[in-house]
Amino acid sequence: MEANYAIIYNPIAGKPKQTEKDIEYAKKCLDDFKISYKLFKTEFAGHAINLANQLAKEGYRVIGAGGDGTCNEIFHGVISSNSGALCGFIPMGSGNDIPAAIGITPDIKRACEIIAENHTSKSDIGFAKTDEGVERYFLGIGSQGFDGEVARRSNENKDKNYNAIILKTLFSWKNREIRVTMDNDIYEGMANLAAVGNGGAYGGGMYVCQRAKVDDGLFDISVVNIGKFKLLLQFKRMYNASLLPHPNISEYQSKKVRVEMKNPEDEPYVCQVDGEVLGTLPITYESIKDGYEFIRPKIDEVAEAFKEKYGRYFYICEH
Repeated sequence: MEANYAIIYNPIAGKPKQTEKDIEYAKKCLDDFKISYKLFKTEFAGHAINLANQLAKEGYRVIGAGGDGTCNEIFHGVISSNSGALCGFIPMGSGNDIPAAIGITPDIKRACEIIAENHTSKSDIGFAKTDEGVERYFLGIGSQGFDGEVARRSNENKDKNYNAIILKTLFSWKNREIRVTMDNDIYEGMANLAAVGNGGAYGGGMYVCQRAKVDDGLFDISVVNIGKFKLLLQFKRMYNASLLPHPNISEYQSKKVRVEMKNPEDEPYVCQVDGEVLGTLPITYESIKDGYEFIRPKIDEVAEAFKEKYGRYFYICEH
């Protein structure tokens, strides 16, 4: 093996011309930091999982370079290899919530420097499994309902106009009743969405589970039941992490979570983790304490950047 790191990227993700520019810049940064690496590009849907799995088994430290979809597939592939290979990220997407969950800011040069610094530590991870047998590890948030439907439409929409997709979904949306079964609690009732957070944010820094921590062995769960047009007004509060507490959001903590429709005859909600659609409810989640070791900064640089901008950490719920 002539290199220590395998850098995997999707050449057609997002805006391909920008992806090529980002990869060229990442290569320059990696070279400047004298990192020994080999570049691999995905060639078809799902290839990132297989490629990461194979390269991890071959002894590489595997780095996902791209958006959350690419990073999740690579992360899932590495863990599924059972090789114990280290995993890291170079954020190059529009959201970058997966790298953010372990403290990596959306700065390509800094991400490459973190790789060069070679600091590693363990993080909690989530594991999701639908009743249809679809399985996926995740670092950020698993959710179902309105946000799951937005993820489905976004993944199918080549234009990727996220705001237009949200508005179109909102106008046709109808809340349904769900049942959320946790270690010590049960929620039954109407809900726009139920978010199961290992990390705190999705959608490019929307803190719907802002109290979530990746080192406590527990999910933070937010079950949202807000009128659909009032929900739009909450987006700004998600981005500046001032959403919680909220009178129409029920908050819980649990190691295991099962989400299903209360009425089996209702059309089931779509469920997704880290932006990757898994199918429809029912689904079961499990938090895995110190589940995997990642290449990451010594401190949570995302939390520090948020504090510098807003004067507080995103997980402090005061407003």
